[in-house]
Parts: sequence; C-alpha cells; structure tokens
Amino acid sequence: MVARGLAPAFVVVLLSAGITSCGDGASAPGTCDWMEKAAEGRAHTVVLVDASASLRGSTGADRGRDHTEAVIPYLEKAVRHRNTVSVGAFAGAGDIEWSAPGLSTDWTWKNDNPNNREQREKDATACLKKNLAQAQETVPTSGGTDILAAVRSAVAVLGESAGREDGREDSGNGGSGNGSGSGELIVLTDGLSTTGCADLRPARFADDLEIDAIAEVCRDAAELPQEIPAGVPVTFVGLGRTAGAQPAPTPAQTGWLNRLWLRLCAQTRPKPAGAEDCRAVDTPVPGSLRRASAPKPPADPLVRFGVGRSQTYPLPGAALFDPRSAVIRERGLRELTRIAVELRSSPGAEVQVLGYVDPRGGAGNNLSLSQQRADAVAEVLTAHGVRDVTAYGRGLAGACPKPVAAGSGDRDADEALQCDRRVDIVVTK
Repeated sequence: MVARGLAPAFVVVLLSAGITSCGDGASAPGTCDWMEKAAEGRAHTVVLVDASASLRGSTGADRGRDHTEAVIPYLEKAVRHRNTVSVGAFAGAGDIEWSAPGLSTDWTWKNDNPNNREQREKDATACLKKNLAQAQETVPTSGGTDILAAVRSAVAVLGESAGREDGREDSGNGGSGNGSGSGELIVLTDGLSTTGCADLRPARFADDLEIDAIAEVCRDAAELPQEIPAGVPVTFVGLGRTAGAQPAPTPAQTGWLNRLWLRLCAQTRPKPAGAEDCRAVDTPVPGSLRRASAPKPPADPLVRFGVGRSQTYPLPGAALFDPRSAVIRERGLRELTRIAVELRSSPGAEVQVLGYVDPRGGAGNNLSLSQQRADAVAEVLTAHGVRDVTAYGRGLAGACPKPVAAGSGDRDADEALQCDRRVDIVVTK
C-alpha cells in the first residue's frame, strides 16, 4: 500500500503494464536514490499499470500498446509540482502490486544551489520515464481486467491525501503547497473490463440503455469506487485501443466505451458530475511494443465486440418466473426446451443468458435475483444439450424490445413489468 501521510493527491492511472524500481538509476548509478524518501506535505501522483493481455498483447510477436508518450506530460507535471509518485500494476485479480511506493520528486532541497536543483528535476523525470517503460514489460499473474477494482485502490489513496489538504504547510523547500490543486486521476486503458460488474464480454455495445443497466448493476453490487474527492478530475486515455492481434472495436463501439466509462465515473462523484470532472481524450497510443523474450501471459478472456451474426430470444418474466422467484414455471420449461432444440442445430454458437429484474424489488436484491434467473435458464439449456452457455445477471432492465404485433401500441404497466423481469437468450453464430 502507498505510504500514509503523503498529502493531496494527483493520481495517474496508466493501464498498460509493468513493474520495476526507479532505484535502478536513470543517467548514472544512484541517480534515483534520493527519491526513495517522500517529502511530507506534497501532492501524490499514483500510477496504476494494467498488465492485461488486451493491452500488452497475448504473444511475444503481438504489438502491445505503448502508453509511455501519452503519460509523460502528466509525469512532467508531477515533477514540476514536486509531487510524490507511486506506481502499481494490476490485471484481473483486483490486487495492486506497488512497484514504486511513494517516490519523491521534490528536487528543491533547502539551501541547495540552482544547478543541483535543475539536475535533480531532470533526473526525477528520467527515473519516472524509465520506470514506466520497464513497467510495460510486466507479465500479469492473473487473466482478465478489473478496472474498477484498480480505480477503487487509487481513490483510497486520493481520500487519504485529500483529507490532509487543508493542513498542508510550506515544506521549507522553496514553495508553499503543491500548486496543482487537489489532485487528478488519469486512467490509461482500452476500457475492456472482463471481471466484476463491468464485465463487457456479454455487452452488445448497442445503446445508452445498456450503459444505464451496467451502471445500475455496478451500483447494486457496490463495486463503484467510493466518492472521488471534490475537485479531482478523472481523465480516460486510450479507450478502445487494443493490442495489435486483439479484437478491436469499431469507431461506434469506441464511442460507446467512452460513454460507459464517463457514466461510471460520474456515479463516483460527490455531486452531479460536469464535463470538467470526467473526461475521455483521444490521445494517440501507438502499437509498437514487442516482447519476443517475455514469458507467455495467462489466458485472458476476450471481448469480441459482437463479432458474428446474433439472434436474441426475449422471454417475458411472466412466462418464466413468479414475482421475486428464480424457479422456472412449467410453461417456461416447455418454451426453453423448444429453444434448446433449436439451438442444438447451430453447433459452435456462443449462447449468453442475460437475466433482468423489474424495479419493484430492493436494490440489494436486484443483482442476485437476476443472476439466479439467468443461471436457472442456463441450466435448462445445458441439460438439453446446448453447449457454451454463459449466464449473466444484469439487475434492472435497460432497453425493452418494442411490441412486435402490428397496431399493438405501447405496453400497459403490467406488460412493461413482465418485460423488465425478462431473460434474453443471445446466440452469436
């Protein structure tokens, strides 16, 4: 964990990969040694590195994304303001491995001459650049990506630091405070979370109603970070940019990813979020890293962006379940058996079961009940010989399919509730 007692936070989350020690030196042996003791009362830059295969590449020949140039301006800003800097890497396990905990960039030592200060400022920037370059060589110990878990860890550091902001005093090293405000959180990621409430493997990347549903699930599952301190902007960089051999989103799907993460960010704010609080920028992130000698990373779940031809079977809740129940009714079993027989004729298809609930239940029960309903339907399909079935509880329903009968008009209140607690079976061939 990052050392305690390090004041206000400027947080950079670099999602691309790696762990090393800045103490290895930049321009000469020992160049970085002075950074090992962080100064009290400085702002804190936290760098989180996503080591997942969708960014770093899954093979030695794959060109992984290099976020170094994109993040250098933020590191230079941290050095300019003499911030403390920490670096950590993560993948799908949710744990952060802190490779550079609490490095000082306070180059303005008391009673020191200007030439020494100038050299230390250059050395600090060189050390951080080298740390980031080496960081991208990390091989993850777990498959998948849990972006929200990493952000929660960063927010915990922000909270500790922001609590000391009002008591910050002049360190006596040539300045008062940090001059950089109350902090900042920069997230460099392709946005492809494959673990937890924001698991995008079953996502359709279709519309904002799906984004609303994911946000509800994350809220009900209590997986959103606790409130990001007021005045701390969050910036996402590189959304939708995957490694060379990985599935890649279309421009429309990249736009959907931008809106998703801005929405999830907005739900962590202590007040209604504005454009200055949550941002997504289109900074170039080249695919230029080769890791021919690196060990093979663990198997990583893929987000396929709806590749292939999909068909959806929407099953109204009344046909399957009693209210607040996950036990399938007899007539529901007959319909599921018919669908299973039809699906068996499409070998090789991927089948996703998406469970939903209507808004009458308590928020704490929405996710568990929708998951139980999805599991129940998946068990019936599997029992009837359907292969490659996965089940996902989506909580409150988002988009509800429009009535298909000619002249049927809008649904009445009861029909809307039945649709809300439906189960969708999505088949991708």
